[in-house]
Amino acid sequence: MDLNNLHNIETTEVKKEKKFPFLKKLELMMEEAKLQDAKKSKMKRVHKKGTSQIAKKMGEEAVEMVIASSQDDDQAFLEESADVFFYYLMALHDRGFELKDVLEILKKRHKK
Repeated sequence: MDLNNLHNIETTEVKKEKKFPFLKKLELMMEEAKLQDAKKSKMKRVHKKGTSQIAKKMGEEAVEMVIASSQDDDQAFLEESADVFFYYLMALHDRGFELKDVLEILKKRHKK
């Protein structure tokens, strides 16, 4: 898949997503960052560092989130949560998955 095709898919997918269009856009940006001809971005730099570095960064951010969760600063907690979520999504995409794959597992686990 080339960058132009991914951009066309991105535009269509973002328009379809009604509740959280930014989430879809973010995931498409992560996929785009994996391509050789992708423009330089933070996501491209993170992806190029490789799986182990993504996992390490996700772990560091998780520790920071845990610390923030025990403090009274809601904004710090939310900021650290966003960092964990970002690197979690990067890890998913690095392995070829999307958030919807994880949500499907949760959905199956919680069916009544």
